[in-house]
Amino acid sequence: MNTTADPARTAAVQAGEELHRLVRLHVDQVASGNDGDAVAEDTDRALWEAVAAYGGALDDLYDEDADKDEDADTDEPEELTFTVRTRYDYTVVDEKAFLAGGQGVAGAVGALLKRAGGKPVPALEVASLETGSGLITVHLNAELLTAEDFAEAEEPTDLLLVDRDESLQFVLDEPVFGSRAEAEAAARRSDD
Repeated sequence: MNTTADPARTAAVQAGEELHRLVRLHVDQVASGNDGDAVAEDTDRALWEAVAAYGGALDDLYDEDADKDEDADTDEPEELTFTVRTRYDYTVVDEKAFLAGGQGVAGAVGALLKRAGGKPVPALEVASLETGSGLITVHLNAELLTAEDFAEAEEPTDLLLVDRDESLQFVLDEPVFGSRAEAEAAARRSDD
């Protein structure tokens, strides 16, 4: 292969050859027991610098290839997608009535979804957005979450994680299918 026509490839090959030379030198120093002196330390330092240089040269080489691929694919616009996460905390204020219903947490969540028209966040259904699949997880936990918690948190995104003190009760998903046939096939699978 002729590398002279591609400077990025030439640089990667040269960096790889230098790395190979230093690995051989380092292995010889270790094998001979001369790996504890100042010369060996210099070799070790040069070896790690060569690893970085080779990695950088490969990044340059393949990033250029990726840029060429991206230029070829500019005809297809990328879809913009985003995820909306919601969390509502509920406190049982009348345990006797809650237990008398006989359906527990699952019944309560079902009632909430029924009241919301089957969608947890119907307000986000707008004309310019195509709603994707939905997922609801229900956990028992001891602490409510508020907007102030995010302002005070060292790492706010950690608040979106499930705390180890919470217990997952169940997961509800609301898949979106590409066709009626796919939806009917999924319904048949869930009935089995």
